[in-house]
Amino acid sequence: MPGFPGRGYDVHHIVEKQQAERDGFDSSFYEAPENLVRISTLKHWQITGWYMTGNNEYGGLSPREYLKGKPWNVKYDVGLRVLRRFEILK
Repeated sequence: MPGFPGRGYDVHHIVEKQQAERDGFDSSFYEAPENLVRISTLKHWQITGWYMTGNNEYGGLSPREYLKGKPWNVKYDVGLRVLRRFEILK
């Protein structure tokens, strides 16, 4: 776990916590250290907006809509791709 993020930073779940809960994943998945990253609050807001916006890559659905009911590995892969898109990961 990244611990207390500090001023101007948030702890981001690579696989969104609420969606993981709704899809029946145990907290041991979404609260695992490999699913948590410390990112700037601004980047967190941008990523949240990206998840809510329709996207041609997902047939016009928002990534959040597209990922409903998908297996963990699909959710995690999309989560890593968005971190690369927003230049949090290389």
